[in-house]
Amino acid sequence: MADEIRRLSDDLARDPSSLAFMPLADALRRAGQLDVALRVALRGLDRHPYVADAHDVLARIHADRGDLERAADEWEMALRLNPRHGPARLGLGFVDFRRGDLESAERRLSAVTTDDDPGVAAALTHVRSALSARVPVQPPPVESVAGEAPPDTAPASKPAAPPTVIELPAPDPSKARHVFAPALEGSDQAALLVDGDGLVLAGSYADPDGRDVAEIVAAELAGVSGEAERAMRHLGLGAWTSMLVEADRAVVAMTPAPLGSLLVVSASRQTPVGLVRLLLDRALTRARDWLARVA
Repeated sequence: MADEIRRLSDDLARDPSSLAFMPLADALRRAGQLDVALRVALRGLDRHPYVADAHDVLARIHADRGDLERAADEWEMALRLNPRHGPARLGLGFVDFRRGDLESAERRLSAVTTDDDPGVAAALTHVRSALSARVPVQPPPVESVAGEAPPDTAPASKPAAPPTVIELPAPDPSKARHVFAPALEGSDQAALLVDGDGLVLAGSYADPDGRDVAEIVAAELAGVSGEAERAMRHLGLGAWTSMLVEADRAVVAMTPAPLGSLLVVSASRQTPVGLVRLLLDRALTRARDWLARVA
């Protein structure tokens, strides 16, 4: 496993814009290096947001981290990109099983099971057994759903409570302004998500007097991502992943975000550069989650 990770890391280092990030992220996941796997997958998806298999890899990482909501979001995205994506249907079937939605789990697993896949067949058998007994199922951990027997089929006194789903902000201005608040650490920090036409998608940006200048900043940033891409291409440096500018009054970091958008994070001049980069990574995760919800 270590040799495989080292080889894949070398492949990605030679060509950062390649799809080598997918097998690398999955190898890291299988090795239990979930934080590193998550970073590799997120950075790869920034460059390749429309690759269904990449969203499947990220979903598996989220599932292994115990975050089934985000895992489901990524598998749903994979299906949007490729409605016939079998692994995504399988993953969503396991998520439905965990949530107690047996009917949906049975539909999804029926669509992907094959005679030569005993794991999926076993999971489908468990789901159908629970459906026939009509009792709530206490599901096993996601990593072992396919290999465990269903719980006892004694009637329950009342149906299982519906699962709690944490909703990210809806796509309206009042909520979109606060998408990045959990990722920031101080009043001197701001994050703004801008589309390719220079329009504000989410976040806010205030000038030193506290006035909201997000629309003005967004308009000025229109085309920045395209210019950066052209500059990197002319220099032969591959795809650009981030940019950091230290000015007199602030430190500003930028990175390309999904769907052709641009993410900008700013902090006071006294903020360590390393912290600004960390804030950018946090904000990018929020941006990806939010865009997946509202796209």
